[in-house]
Amino acid sequence: MGHMTIPAWLALLIYGLAVARVTGLIVADSITEGARDALVVWLDDRPKTLGAFVAGVIECPWCAGMWVALVASPLVWFWGHSPVMLIPAIALAFSQVTGMTANLGR
Repeated sequence: MGHMTIPAWLALLIYGLAVARVTGLIVADSITEGARDALVVWLDDRPKTLGAFVAGVIECPWCAGMWVALVASPLVWFWGHSPVMLIPAIALAFSQVTGMTANLGR
């Protein structure tokens, strides 16, 4: 297949699904539960501290999704055409779609 050119709408869909998948890994997946729980316990839980803010982000899909998208957006803008970015994003997008459809039956 070699070098692949994809339309902008498809790239945005792929990267959007990839952001959703990374967000799910951060806030909800059982594979990251131990690390997530340990990090939340380790963080300072006093109100209005950076630790409390980060713990809140880790536990909130909307909050974490915004921060993941904030990091991903400039990467996609400047290097989104690169296979180094696109190939992992496609894998993450496939994983997200698989998770979304897993409960639909066969």
